[in-house]
Amino acid sequence: MAPKQRVAIVGAGVAGLVSIKSCLEEAGLEPTCFERHDKLGGVWNYSPELRPGQGPALYNSVVCNDSKEMMTFSDFPYPKENTPFMPHPMVLRHIQNYAKHFNIEKHIRFNADVIDVQRNNDGKYWKLQIKDKDDKLSTEEFDYVMICTSAFNKAFTPSYPGMETFKGTKIHSNEYREPSKFRGKKVVVVGGSHSAGEISSEIARSGAEVYLSMRHGFWILPRICKDGLPYDISLLSRSVVMSGPKLMAALEGACKTRINDHSKFGLQSKEIYSIDKGSMICDDMQDRLAQGQIKPMVGIKEFQQNDVIFKDGTTLENVDAVIFATGYNFAVPAIDDSWLYDKSDKAEMYKYIFPARLEHPEKLALINLLDNYGSHWPVAELQARVAVRVFAGHIVLPDKATMKRDIDQRIKYERNKYYYIPPGTYMEELADMIGVRPSFWRLLLTDPKLAMAFKYGPMVPYWYRLQGPGAWPGARDRILNAIENTTYALKGYPSVSEGK
Repeated sequence: MAPKQRVAIVGAGVAGLVSIKSCLEEAGLEPTCFERHDKLGGVWNYSPELRPGQGPALYNSVVCNDSKEMMTFSDFPYPKENTPFMPHPMVLRHIQNYAKHFNIEKHIRFNADVIDVQRNNDGKYWKLQIKDKDDKLSTEEFDYVMICTSAFNKAFTPSYPGMETFKGTKIHSNEYREPSKFRGKKVVVVGGSHSAGEISSEIARSGAEVYLSMRHGFWILPRICKDGLPYDISLLSRSVVMSGPKLMAALEGACKTRINDHSKFGLQSKEIYSIDKGSMICDDMQDRLAQGQIKPMVGIKEFQQNDVIFKDGTTLENVDAVIFATGYNFAVPAIDDSWLYDKSDKAEMYKYIFPARLEHPEKLALINLLDNYGSHWPVAELQARVAVRVFAGHIVLPDKATMKRDIDQRIKYERNKYYYIPPGTYMEELADMIGVRPSFWRLLLTDPKLAMAFKYGPMVPYWYRLQGPGAWPGARDRILNAIENTTYALKGYPSVSEGK
């Protein structure tokens, strides 16, 4: 029997865990995962203080932006008793249960930080340099490597004239945990996406005087919209997702559930909906604006010792704190930048997974190093399944010229800039590579009920466990009951739900 091929997996967040499991599904692969912290879960592993080297981090009140049937593992769903939008402890518990169910944790080494990845001298193996919690260095060799650290691990704080002279508190949103320290303070929150909205709303409710500074307007997308359903389970069907214009129109309509004209709230600067500029999932923002607890402002021009001056000439005096909810830069730790970027600093990743500039791109996979609208979990899982099929020899990557043509037809990430990738067509493409993409016409002949769900029902992850490698017997039932399972926890006590 041939020895197993060793696979190094960097990071034990969701992407790392699905990568471990995907390796275990291939008989010839032996995974070892390196996690720099002492627990699995990645960003969902909440801590009251920012950990050394940590990028994205949770504040205490975080609730999912994606509903549970859209943000889950394709063969390990949440209990139907879970609420549609879950607080972060509930998500972490599910991640831990997933690791336990598939016996994943024994393949993880904690407090092991991979600080460098290189090819060894003969080019046959990867050489990883690993630092433990006592800063002791060691080196190990592997046949394949999967980087699962997320591309957005470097907090971005913009620079403004006079910023260094400002005497108030300045923090990035990854340092924010709870609102009490801002009670009674005058606070400027900078940003126009989800974290900016939720943090602004929370500290406003706690008694802070809040000013939300935005470079451009944004649309508010409520978690619950049409027919009392989560926006994603209601809107994100294949018939909508596979058409860009239909998707934009559907999301714009959802944004108008409560506010038809966003300009009346000082928010909207664009006439049409745009995913990558100005989308905020926040259920409370419109109420805080209407009640005067949050005041919308234009972008910042400069800082003074105690004041913030905005681009329209407005001066806000005696500001106590500024919170920068300004996102993260695209950065991939431990590997050489030249493996990714061309001369114009654009990343060349085949299928957003394999660094095409490498001599052997089939030896290194980047999992979940992209941003897409909707949950990242199903995308990361499909990427991992593609990668291990390549490692195991079931999928052969095309020649360099073919890969380059494919890359040039897609949106390219830049060194310090990323873009939203439309997830629908991308996931279907990955599913095709694995051999797990369902066919509408075949389903129409064999299972008409499922065919209708395929076209008009929510694009839940279970679709990619119906057939082919890794098929799961529970997939059909979970697909057909996705909406029922989403709302199950909201029905309350029988005496209420049954009208007694």
